[in-house]
Amino acid sequence: MLAETPVSDAVDLYDRLAPRYDKLHQRWLRHAGGEAQAALEGLVRALATPTSRFLDAGCGTGNLARSLIAEGMPPNLMTLLDPSSAMLARCEDIPVPKVQGRLESLPFEDGTFDLVTCAWALETVPDPDLALTELCRVVRAGGALCLVFCADAPARGLTESLMRQALLYRGTGRFLSRSRLMQAIEDFENFEVRAIPSHGPASTLLARRSDAESQAP
Repeated sequence: MLAETPVSDAVDLYDRLAPRYDKLHQRWLRHAGGEAQAALEGLVRALATPTSRFLDAGCGTGNLARSLIAEGMPPNLMTLLDPSSAMLARCEDIPVPKVQGRLESLPFEDGTFDLVTCAWALETVPDPDLALTELCRVVRAGGALCLVFCADAPARGLTESLMRQALLYRGTGRFLSRSRLMQAIEDFENFEVRAIPSHGPASTLLARRSDAESQAP
């Protein structure tokens, strides 16, 4: 199990939070998760190419996609997915396919995407183990999965401790074990994973899926 603390289905909660989600999330990034978010964005910019088929799973209000399109990523190769219809409604201005769907049952064929991101979403689902299985499943051979999540790392001070308590109080997520998550990814065939250094109660992981065909004798 990736987390000891269970959570209930939070889709309805995120539907209600959608109008003020960006404000709440910016507060989290400013006081607790900013380094991990910056690490994720750096990975995506380094890995994405003009021909990358890209999935942002748990896209929220679409801020990552907006940034990538502004920097030149072709929107025709990008897909946004979120279980919250209200969150997807906040992405109406982004000219890419949008799918309402759950991380635990992604509506895509195996190996569909060159690059998959999941930012601040894995910790919000009732079954993160199943969601992780699905995220790995849709990464093609030679592709990559980039994760950023609320992690069980120690808080560095009062502000980070308060941010942890606020998240748990709202019921919008929980804190996942980074070591267990890394081990779970490595248990999938042909995946290698490494943690990107950052501080605070958040973590960023890069999981690459080797190109099995190129390694065949």
